[in-house]
Amino acid sequence: MLRATFEVELAGQSGRRAPSEQASRFHLQLSLQAEAGRTTVLLGESGAGKSTVLRLLAGLLRPARGQMILDDICYCDSERGIFVPPQERPIGYVFQDYLLFPHLTVFENIAFGLRAQGLRGQEVRRRTEAAIEQMRLNGLATRRPAQLSGGQQQRVALARALVLQPRLLLLDEPLAALDVQTQREVRQELRRLLSEIGITTIFVTHNHLEALLFGDQILVLDNGQVIQQGSRRDLLEHPRSAYIAELVGLNFLRGQLVAQETGALCTLAISGGSRPLLVSAVLEEGESAPGEEPREACVVVDPRSITLYRTPPEGSARNLFAGQIVQILPLTASQRSAHDGRVRVSIEIDPALPPLTAEITEDSLQRLELHEGAHIYAGFKATEARAYL
Repeated sequence: MLRATFEVELAGQSGRRAPSEQASRFHLQLSLQAEAGRTTVLLGESGAGKSTVLRLLAGLLRPARGQMILDDICYCDSERGIFVPPQERPIGYVFQDYLLFPHLTVFENIAFGLRAQGLRGQEVRRRTEAAIEQMRLNGLATRRPAQLSGGQQQRVALARALVLQPRLLLLDEPLAALDVQTQREVRQELRRLLSEIGITTIFVTHNHLEALLFGDQILVLDNGQVIQQGSRRDLLEHPRSAYIAELVGLNFLRGQLVAQETGALCTLAISGGSRPLLVSAVLEEGESAPGEEPREACVVVDPRSITLYRTPPEGSARNLFAGQIVQILPLTASQRSAHDGRVRVSIEIDPALPPLTAEITEDSLQRLELHEGAHIYAGFKATEARAYL
C-alpha cells in the first residue's frame, strides 16, 4: 500500500500554457493512495504535473510539505524532517525514453543497478538471467540498445527496474516512445506482465485509452490538481469535467437541477450567456430529486444521439439548440473501424459553454450541406441524456 500527500511549487511547467504564462509558478497539491499489487494511473495533458508526482515519489524532488509511506515505512515526512534519498528507496523507475546505456549490452544494462548496490559474481548473473527470462529477452543478452527494436528496448528498461526487486514501480509514459504498431503489440504484453508480477505500480500517461486499459484506479490531473479519481467505470459513466468527458467521447454540461418530473425525467438549468439553457434528461436511479435549493448536477450525451437540422423540426422537441458549426472532423483510422464513414460536427450553442459534438454519417453531412460556419439546429431526446449529481 502506498499513501502519499505532496505539495510543491516549481517554476512554470511546459505544456498547454502560453509562453507568457510559463514564467509563473506551478503549484501541485495531491493526495494519493494506491493499493498494493495494483496499477494506479495518473492521466492528464502535458504540463498537468504527472511526471512531477513520479519525481516526488522517487525522491528526485523534495516537497515543500508532504509525506510518503510505502508498505508501512515512511520515506518522506516534511514535518518530522524525514527524507530518504532516491538510491535508498525500493523503487523501480522506467523513464519515457528508457535511458539505456548505449555502450553496454542488454545483460550489462540490466545488471547495472545490482552492481551499483554492491552485488557481485553469481548473484548478479542469477538475478540478471532471471530478469532476461521474465521479460522474454532470451537471445538478446549480448546486443546493444541500438540493435534492438523499440519494444525490446522497453523490455530491457523494465527488466533493469524489476531486477532490483522494488516495492513500487514508476512508469513514465512507457508506450509514448513507440510507433503506433509497436504500441499495439507491446500494450497487451505490458498489461500481462504487470498482472503477473503483482507489484504496486504508478503509471503516467496522457492517453485515456491506456488509462482505461491499465488503471485499476485512475487519477485525472489538471494544472497540479486532481480533478477526478476513481475506477474505469467511474470515468466512463460519470465524468466530472468537460475535459474528462471529451477524453471518453461524451458531451458534458454542468448546471442546476431545478425540476423533477414524472418518472426519472428532470430539468437542468445550464449557465450560459444572457440566460441559462434548459436541458431535459433522465436522472440516474438512486439520485434524489431537488429540494428547496437547486442542486448541482452533470449531464452527458453521446454524440451519436444528437440529430442535426438545417431548419427547426416540427413538434416540440425539448432539447433543441441553435448554433454555428465550428469544426467538422472525420474520425481517425482507428475509430473508423468501428464507425465507418462518420464525422464529428462541433456546434457552438453558447460562447460560454463547450461546443456540442454530434457524430453523423458522411451521407448526412453531404445531404444537409454542412460546412464550418453554417448555422444549424442540434437536438437530442431527453431519454438520450443522462443526469447525475
